[in-house]
Formats: sequence, C-alpha cells, structure tokens
Amino acid sequence: MATTDTPSHHWQRLRQQTQELVEDLRAWVELRLTLTQMEIEERIETQIRRLLLRLLIGALAGLAAVFVLVAVALGLGAWLGHTGWGFLVVALGLMAVAAGLHFSRRRSSKAVPTATPAGEPDRAANA
Repeated sequence: MATTDTPSHHWQRLRQQTQELVEDLRAWVELRLTLTQMEIEERIETQIRRLLLRLLIGALAGLAAVFVLVAVALGLGAWLGHTGWGFLVVALGLMAVAAGLHFSRRRSSKAVPTATPAGEPDRAANA
C-alpha cells in the first residue's frame, strides 16, 4: 500500500504540526508564568500574615508596657505621698533610658571603621 502524499502535503502537515507545537509551547509558558505568579502571591500573603501577627503582638506588648508603667507610677506615687511624683519619677526614668540609647547609638556609629582604599593607612586606627 503506497502513500500518495505529495511533497506539498508533507510540508502542509509539517507546518501544521509546527504551529501546534508552538501553540503548546506558548500555553506551557503561560501556565508556567501563572504558576510562578501564584507562588509569588502566596509568599507575599504569608509575609503579610506574619507581619500583621508581629504588629498585633507588638501592639499588645506595648499596651502591656503602658499598663505596667502606669501601675509603677501609681505605686511610686502612693509610696511618695502623691501620684504626680510617681509619674514624674517614671517619666524621668524613661527619659534617662531614651538618652542612654541615643548616646550609645551615636558612640557605636562612630566606632564603625570605614573602608580605606588599598595602600592608604587607616587613620581611625592611628587616632
């Protein structure tokens, strides 16, 4: 049984199969892009959930710290004879902590050595 396909028919079949292959490849690439997009969206949603949870925990911890500080101020105020004195002592303590953090940050940023170009002596080490 001999085939009676002409060369033009072969080329037509080859062209059709090539077009189908290109369409399949295009569909595969689109699906791959969609999958990658979905994976990225899932990662972003996970990070947002984690951030919201940390924000909630931080807000609750901050609120608890405020209540503790108010309780300490009221306790000191009762001990010192007037609630205003307790709040003043707590405020001054917080200001001292803030000043200590501020100055320790400034000192630690000065202590960080800067990169020097090759061949030049490190002036910070000599000072």
